Formats: sequence, C-alpha cells, structure tokens
Amino acid sequence: MVETGDEGRPQRRLAVWGREIPFRNRHFTGREEELAELHRRLTEDSTVLLDQPPLPIHGMGGVGKTEIAAEYAHRHRDQYDLIWWVRAEQDETIINSLIALGRKMRLPHFRTDDRDTGTEIVLEALVNQDPYERWLLIFDDAQSATVVSKYIPEGGHVILTSRDQHWRRALRVEGIEIGEFKPEETTVFLRKRVPVLAEVAMDDRPDAARENERRDAAAAELAAELGHLPLAAEHAAAYLVETGTSVEEYVRLFRRNAHELFASEVNINYPQTVTTTWSVSLARISREADALFKLLAFLSAEPISEHLLVQPTATANLPVPLNRVLAGRTEFRRAARELGRFSLLKVSGTRNVVQLHRVVRAVTKDRLAREDPDAAERFRDAAHLLLAASDPGTPHRDDSEPIYQLSLQHIVPSDAHNSANPPVRRLIINQVERLYVHGGTKESLGFGEPILRHWRNRFGADDKQTLALAVQIGAAMRTGGQWEEAWKLHSDTLARLKGTVAEIDPVYLTCARVYGIDLRLLGRYGDALENDLALLPVYEREFGLDHPDTLRVRNNIGVSLRCLGRFDDALRYDEETLAERLRTLAPNEHGTLSSMFGKSRDLRGLGHYEESLDLIREINETLESKGGPWHLFRLLVVIDFSVALRYAGYYNEAFTQGAANLERHRSILGPDHRQTLQAATNLINDHRVNEDLTGAHRLGEQTLAAWEKIAGPDHPNTLSTCSNLATALRMRGNPKRARELNERALTGFCELFGDEHPSTLVTMHNLASDLAMLGEVKLARQMGERALEISRSYRRPQHPSTLATMANLALDRRADGDVEGADLLREEALAGYRASELPDHPHARLAQNQGRLNLNLEPMHD
Repeated sequence: MVETGDEGRPQRRLAVWGREIPFRNRHFTGREEELAELHRRLTEDSTVLLDQPPLPIHGMGGVGKTEIAAEYAHRHRDQYDLIWWVRAEQDETIINSLIALGRKMRLPHFRTDDRDTGTEIVLEALVNQDPYERWLLIFDDAQSATVVSKYIPEGGHVILTSRDQHWRRALRVEGIEIGEFKPEETTVFLRKRVPVLAEVAMDDRPDAARENERRDAAAAELAAELGHLPLAAEHAAAYLVETGTSVEEYVRLFRRNAHELFASEVNINYPQTVTTTWSVSLARISREADALFKLLAFLSAEPISEHLLVQPTATANLPVPLNRVLAGRTEFRRAARELGRFSLLKVSGTRNVVQLHRVVRAVTKDRLAREDPDAAERFRDAAHLLLAASDPGTPHRDDSEPIYQLSLQHIVPSDAHNSANPPVRRLIINQVERLYVHGGTKESLGFGEPILRHWRNRFGADDKQTLALAVQIGAAMRTGGQWEEAWKLHSDTLARLKGTVAEIDPVYLTCARVYGIDLRLLGRYGDALENDLALLPVYEREFGLDHPDTLRVRNNIGVSLRCLGRFDDALRYDEETLAERLRTLAPNEHGTLSSMFGKSRDLRGLGHYEESLDLIREINETLESKGGPWHLFRLLVVIDFSVALRYAGYYNEAFTQGAANLERHRSILGPDHRQTLQAATNLINDHRVNEDLTGAHRLGEQTLAAWEKIAGPDHPNTLSTCSNLATALRMRGNPKRARELNERALTGFCELFGDEHPSTLVTMHNLASDLAMLGEVKLARQMGERALEISRSYRRPQHPSTLATMANLALDRRADGDVEGADLLREEALAGYRASELPDHPHARLAQNQGRLNLNLEPMHD
C-alpha cells in the first residue's frame, strides 16, 4: 500500500499493526550492531523484502530479545503492510495471537469459533500474501521449536525470540545470539533512565564536569554489579527512581542480598544480580502485594484475568494474607498497583488483566522454592485452587467457552497437571473436552495427550480420573480422524474401568457410549447397536429419559439402525429423540439439528427423497443463519444436502454443492480424514450423473485407494466406493473391471450384512448391468431377478430403488427372449414412477425411454 509524501516520494502506509507490539521504548539504548545484523539477515539476497527464512534471536532471559524485536518493528514499519506480534510460549498463546490477526485481516470465511480452522486460514492468507503482500511476524518467547514451527508461514519475514539456542536443527537457519549489554551501553542506559545519574549541563553548575565524572563512575559501578543484564538494569533503575534510594545504598543492599539467578523452564541461567534487585524491591512493598506477587509466579507469564484471581467464594481456603488480597476487587487492585510502581507487574485497566514478566516470574518462583519450600507449596496450591474454582463444569456449553479460556494457559505453567486434587484434575479433563467440542481438536490433543502420559506414570493407568481423561482424549482422536487410535484407547479404558468401577459409574457409562461410536467406525454396526441397546435402559434409569446423555444414546441407536439398513426402526428412534429434544432444547441447537439430520437420512433410505431434501435444506439454512464455524457437523450437513439434491434429481446443483464441500473438507480436515473421503465418495456419483466420466473415474480411483489405506479393504465405505467406481468404469467402456469391483463389493456386503441390506441390493443391481454389457445375458437376468425378489420383500413396493431394479430387469428379460415378462415388468415400473413422489425424476424419464438405470451408494456416516 503506497502513498505519496510531501516531496513526491512514495511512502508505504502500514495497514495492520498489532496492538500487542510493545510501545517504542524511549529509553532504548545501544544494540545497533544486533539491529543491523537482524535487518541484513532478513533482507539478504532479496530485492523485494519477501519470503526469507525465519530468523531466531536467542539468548538467556533478560538480555532484551523482546526489546530488540520491538525496536526493529518500529524502525522498519514503513517496509511492511502488516506487522503482528505472536506470544509463542505454547500452542494456546500462538493460536490466540493468530486468531486475533485473522479478525484484524477480515479474511473471508474466517471464524473465531473454530480455532483449528481459523489458524489455518490465517496462515494460508500469509503464505499467499493476500491481502497483505509484505508482512512481518514476531514470535516472542518461543519455548519449543517443535511447537512453533507448525505455525511459521512462508512468504514474508518472521523473527523469533527465544531462550532456546537449538533452532538451527528445527529451522535449518543460523540465529543471532544476543548477549548482555556492552558495559558502555549499560552505563548510558542508566544515565538516561535515572535522574540522579543523568548528565549535568555545563552551564547549570560550576562543578558540572566533576559531577558528571562522579555520576558516570557511579553508573559504571552499578552497571558492573548488575552484570550488564538489561532487565536487571531496568528494574534497578525503576527502584532507584521510585524510592529515591541512593546508588551507594542500593549497591550495599545489593551486595548484602545477592542470590543466584535461577533458570527459567528451559534451564537457562541468569546473572546473579537480577534476583537481588527483585529482593530489594520486595522489601519495600506490603505483605498483601508480596503475597500476590508470589501467587502470580505460580501462574503463567501470560496476562492473567482479574476474573480468574478475584473469586471471593474460593478465598476461605487461601493462606493469609492472600485471602484478603483476593476477597474483592478493591484489595486486589491496590496490591496490583503497588507492584506496578516497582515495574514488577504490568497492569492493564483496558483489558482488566495483570502480567508478571516471564523472567521475573521464573526467578521468583525458583527462589521461593529454594528458600522456603513450604511457602512455595502453599502458593502453588493456591494457584491450583483458583484454577479449579473457575471451572463452570459445563464443557459442552457455548457460554462457558470464555471462562475456560481464562484458565487453560495457566494449567501447565502452574504445575496443575501434577496436582492430585480431584477438582483440579476435573478442570483438566473438562478443558480437553471443551477444546475438541468447540473445534480445537489439535489443541485438545496437544494439551491433553502429554498430561495423560504423565497421569499414568504419577497416578497409575487404572486411576479413575486418568481413565476419565483417556475417554476424552479418545473422543478428540476420533474427531480428528484418528479413529483406530481412538478405538484402541477406548477399548483399553473400558476394560480397565470394568475392573475398577461399577458399571453404573458415570465415567464407565460415558466410555461405553463413545465405544459404541468406535465400533461403528470399524464397520461393526451390529456390535454397536447391541452395545447401545444394552446401555439405554441403564442411562434411562441412572440419568432420566430426557438427560442429554440418554438422548445421545438414543441418537446413536438410530445411527446404527440406519447403517444396518433398518430405516423404519431408525426413523422411529430418531423421531422420538427429536420430539424429546424439541421439548428441552431450542430448534436451532446442535442436539435438535442432529436428530433432524438423522430423520432426513432415514427418510432418504425409505425412498422419500423430496421430504428428505426439505428437511436437510432446513438444517443447512439454520446453520448458515447461525453463522457457526465449519465444524464436523456443519460440514457433514452440506455433504448430505448435496446427496439429497442428487437423489431428488437436481444433478447440477448437487455437483456444485458437493465439489465445493469436498474442497472445504480437504482444506479444513485434510485429504485423508474419513469425512473428507465420505464427501469424495459421494462426489464420484455427482461427476457421473453430470456426464463427467473422466472426473468420476479419477476421483474414484483416488478415493478407493485412500479408503483401503485408512479403513481397510473390507470396510463398508471401501466397498461402497468400489461400487460407485465400478459404475463409472462401465459407462466409460470397461465393464470387465467394473464387474470385478462389483463382485468384490457384493461378496463383502453379503459377508457383513447378508442379502437384504440396501448396499447389497444396490451392488447386485449394478452388477447385473455389468454382466449385461459383457453379453452375459442370463447371468444378468438371474442377478436382477434375485435383487428384485429381495427388494420387494424388504422395501416398500414403490421404493425408487425397487422401481429401478424393475426397469433394468425388464431390459434383461427382453434380451433373454422373455418379451412378455419384460413388457409386464416395464409397465409395472412405469406405473410405479407415475404414482411416485417424483414422477418426472430423471430415472422415470430414462425408464420411459428404455435406458439402463444406475444406482449409487453413499458411505455410512458414522
């Protein structure tokens, strides 16, 4: 973005400037060599300032890495369209920063509700340099190369600040190591910052030269005592200015109270003097401020909400005087302002948060643990108590999401994952659940899996809360497409629960319920149905008929019945569940829409194509009006909407919806996610009915290979893809391979479900067409006769698939010389179409013209 300056020279106008970027430090001193090297490395061999490797600047805590990065941003802001600051301590803070950037960029299709998707959209926009061509991201305090490297885009400039020196291995680039101030830089900084050390103008006093020499010597002595560590110099300067203490007295106090500076979480040691500087400052503050300071040291270095800290109902069990500080806002804010006076705490009235500098936090926490382990344990327990007290206990509710966000980033830094306190552990379990429920599947697993491993070691693999966490980790795995891992985890967890708790225990029942979903993912629909039918009376007795979990079990029974082709039974369950949910939930809530979705699929299975389309259209419109994120359910609804359009005969619209949704699935879930493959399997048929046989063939081969790899060669969805691909191949003139695929599918379906299942009947129908094209007329007729007999017995007489089988069999009877039988059957089929819900359906017209009808299979939605 370019504007013209006063002299006609082009000047860049920065479009996006992150609010987290620190204000320019008017006391910034020195670092000219580091800044010049930073600029040279970022622009090396580049004439357009674009697409350089990320550049880490590393060194021990307190050397001023953040200040250097901020100064670089301010100095070179005219070279960029976008500059954004990313807090990079952990996944949560990185994602928070990128989500905030997405809001600022106003990207199309961007939603803050779905964090995984939102992050991917932002990174893709940066890679594409759209809408901002020249950009700079600053990842501040990057703790882990493995974590941060996932979020580093190409296409612009990236600076990382970190205490870790091992970035070369992760990023294949040499960083810039930042050391302490040069001695003269520390002296200059102190003289600029502290009035009693400032240079005296020669005209102000006759001994100005001598006084300047004295002040310079005092600043140099203090700088040496501080070890030239910028953060130590900043705190010393703040203390001197605030208290009016002389430099000589400060040095005396400093030498008397010297402590070793402990390392941060990554074990990087700091100069001795910084700890002493904070000890001196704390000697001048109240007991209440001191208690608050120590408490904050056991939380994250990220901004801490006042709402998390001030919880009057939780203060009774807090140690004195901390219970007084957190009893109300007035007491808390007084202590916070007192800490802010000495630069020990940042207080933001705008955001209603406080923040302890990460180095101050680490050193204070380690010093307290060394000097007073009992006190450290009390403050750690207090932090855990506040975190647990903040848990609303409702991870599924949308209105609980902001509350959970307040505590998540503090759990690991506070060592809460090591706590044996049941409410603290329950908070962690709920955090894992709410993350994947609200679209943060990767975040849920990244947070929860290491804790699960830790709990197994600390509390044992059979500990009840460890098992409860395993249930939620498994559910997150399944949501993220790791269905086999989820099944293995839930199987192990269920076996352990059976040995440790009663079978009416809520954790056991939850695990048994989600285990039924795992069984369906394996294609074991009968086992899943048996599992859920056994659970339903227990849920009804223990929780009640209208409890959300009871209704989830009923919903799952409907899904299993539908997968087994028992659409009448599924419809009965789904309609009863829908009625109950409408009684307790709003029409647009997820549970209600889920039951409507099941009913729509039941109706389609029963051949009521128009009614099914009306219902799925209503669901889709509701989700669009809510403007929700593209989570799994919303994506699934669009799959079904396109399928319903095709079944109802709207082929062009079905293809448009299906193609767009497949790309959306690939972008959001990835190309190998099961639901992505479901979308692809359906789109094979959309290509075919729109006469794009090449596209149908290509997509079919790709999708079949993917299903075989992910679900195995005998999974029902793999077999469905075989059948759909076979039809495309036959229509392209390759009936031999089509027959091979359909015979494979038919054998598989018969072994899984028997002859009566809809998938078996569709495959028989299509195989008869393969045989007819190969000239094997009698075999084709025999297959058609068998399919029609079974279809008439297990479907209603006017079911569209039964009519299609009649129409094709009429052709095969005629080819086999049975003209009379062919005419009778054709007339019956045409009469059925005339009396059907869709008399002008493309199948009806094709049957009238004596064309051959193809049926398709949609994959099971588990």
